[in-house]
Amino acid sequence: MKTSLARFTLLLALFFCAAGFGMAQKVGVVNVSKVLDGYYKMKDAKERLVNSEKAAREELSLFQKELNEHVVKLKEMEKKMQNPNIDTSSLRAEYQEMVKKAQEKRDDLIQYKQRVDSTLATRRRNLIVENVKDVREAVGIVAAARKLDLVLNSAEGHASVLYVGAKLDVTGDVLAHLNAKAPK
Repeated sequence: MKTSLARFTLLLALFFCAAGFGMAQKVGVVNVSKVLDGYYKMKDAKERLVNSEKAAREELSLFQKELNEHVVKLKEMEKKMQNPNIDTSSLRAEYQEMVKKAQEKRDDLIQYKQRVDSTLATRRRNLIVENVKDVREAVGIVAAARKLDLVLNSAEGHASVLYVGAKLDVTGDVLAHLNAKAPK
C-alpha cells in the first residue's frame, strides 16, 4: 500500500514537474462513487438486487417457519413420551424419524442460505464491475471534450486528492453523459 502510494506520488510529482518545463497539463477529478450512485443503470440494477434480496428473505422465512413448526411437533411428542400412562415404544420410532427430518430441514435451510448469500454477493460485485466500464468510457469522453490530460478519482476512501478546485471537477459532466442514454 505504502509502495503504491509512494509511486503514485512520485508519478504525480513528475507529471507536474513536466508542466514547469512548458508542458502545461490539464487535470480533472471525478467522484466515481457519486457517479455510480447517480447512474440510471446502477440505480435500476440496485433496485432489482433489493427485490431479489427481499424474495430470498421471504423464502428463507418460509423455510424457517416450516422448521419451527416441525420443532413444535417434536416438543409435543416429547411431552407425550414423558407421560407414564402412554405406551411410548411406537412413539419413539416416530419421534426418531421426525428428529431426522428436522435435522435434514435445518441442513437444507443452512445450505440454501449459504447459496443465497453467495449469489447475492456475486451479483453485488458484478453490479460494480459492469458499470465501472461505462464510467471509464464516459470519463474518457468528458476528458477528451475538456482537453484534460489526467482525471483523478476524488471519492471518499479512494481519494488521492486532498484539494480540488470546483472548475476541475468533471463528476457532473460524466454523470450527465451516462444518464443522457437513460430511457425516458
